[in-house]
Amino acid sequence: MNATISKKNGQLMEQENALIGYLLAGYPGRAEFLQLLDAVGQTALDAIEIGYPSKNPYGDGDTIQAAHRAVDHSLVEDMGYWQQIRNTVAKPIWLMAYKDDFITNGIYRKFARAKLMDAIVIPDCSHEEHVQLGQQLLDYQVDVVRFIRPTMSPEEIKRISADAPLLYGQLYSGPTGSGDQKQQNYQTMLEAVIENPKGRIYAGFGIDSREKVQELLSQGFHGTILGTALIKKLNDSPEELIKYLNQIKGAGR
Repeated sequence: MNATISKKNGQLMEQENALIGYLLAGYPGRAEFLQLLDAVGQTALDAIEIGYPSKNPYGDGDTIQAAHRAVDHSLVEDMGYWQQIRNTVAKPIWLMAYKDDFITNGIYRKFARAKLMDAIVIPDCSHEEHVQLGQQLLDYQVDVVRFIRPTMSPEEIKRISADAPLLYGQLYSGPTGSGDQKQQNYQTMLEAVIENPKGRIYAGFGIDSREKVQELLSQGFHGTILGTALIKKLNDSPEELIKYLNQIKGAGR
């Protein structure tokens, strides 16, 4: 299975040099987030990765962890609020969550039935769990984004990407937004996509400039995912975030 099952993600895959941006649901506040989402939805951003608030976002760096601590966690099962999120933006929504917060407790099924997302991004699930989730979510037209990274063996990358339409190319190991990431050889990840021409690989982790976006696109990635850089700009002001998004989106065009 190479094609996406979400119509919106199918349209995303047709976009060259796609830009996907991460925001945390309810941050910096419930009402403020909806206003922000509306504004972001009017930028050239191609899809929005929305973080599901966690009390233990251990895979994230300091900036995003601080945002998680500041959020009103009562919104996590407020289906009315999540429906407002869905209704606010027409672009694809990738819901990023940790396994114990969203999968183990079965909340993902409620979200799928309510059609609140177009894809899920669960970084701490195994490949086998991602495949199983994909089968469970097939009828709800929700895609499962799979993760590959340079530290994996070529065989493992090929196995994960063989039938995956949406791939998150994690550029380094460690927390998001880490300042100590080392330059990695991404060629193995990109070669895997050559063998799966119907798949799309989006680079994420440590991307914070238009120049970095241009570099990754020139290497062959189909798009980029920005997270920590966006939260930092949002911490300055929503206006700075919108300005930054419009500047970044010009890369590769």
